[in-house]
Amino acid sequence: MSLHLRELRGPAELAAAEDLQFLVWGGSERDIFPRDALRMLEHIGGLVAGAFAGEVLVGLVVGLPTAQSHVQHSHLLAVHPDWRGTGLGVRLKQFQAQWCQERGIRQIEWTYDPLRAVNAHLNIHRLGATAHEYLDDFYGEMGGINAGIPSDRLVAVWTPGQPPQRPDPADPSPAVNDPQTGAWLGLPADAPHVRLHIPGDLPRLLADAPGEALTWRTATRTAFHALLGQGYAVSDFRAGEFPAYVLSRASS
Repeated sequence: MSLHLRELRGPAELAAAEDLQFLVWGGSERDIFPRDALRMLEHIGGLVAGAFAGEVLVGLVVGLPTAQSHVQHSHLLAVHPDWRGTGLGVRLKQFQAQWCQERGIRQIEWTYDPLRAVNAHLNIHRLGATAHEYLDDFYGEMGGINAGIPSDRLVAVWTPGQPPQRPDPADPSPAVNDPQTGAWLGLPADAPHVRLHIPGDLPRLLADAPGEALTWRTATRTAFHALLGQGYAVSDFRAGEFPAYVLSRASS
């Protein structure tokens, strides 16, 4: 079925945006962006848009104005489970980029769970966002799919139309942590690029081995702070059996 992307219109579509959030993330009413806030956001110049398959809302992207007129904060991106793996997430971000460009907004930022490999691949590798800020337990305790570990977040920064500066895949990028446990291995001296591994399937760990998920969270939190504090920034993400971020020194 073909898709149509546009801004949402009227109370019924805003209610559908609530329903989609519950479907994607679970939890309670405390864990979603409610329809009245979405309506007010539209009114003050924010972005509330979606993807429709016929009359059914299957994707949602929400962007908030910030204190910097050239920057939008992208609060959420939701894709219906039946549409995952179709490229809809990229299409929603491209719609957002075009919407922002038409209004003189040059940069889009958002937070996401750094341990979710699918999101990291979309945000960092496919879109070309970078990251140099890590936020500990940003939202506090959460429900739904986010329950069970602290709500740490990485801040993705995306400048649409600007090619990402990535290291050559052939360049050495030594691992700073164990790809199977997340345990810190150490920072090699003078390494321009390093790899920081994350679990390949966080949802499975949360369901089957929550203690391991918490261990990964704690270990990678420490690693991110150590690397960012040494002048590294996230420059790429590599999927595979042992997915990993690539972090590069800002001066390299």
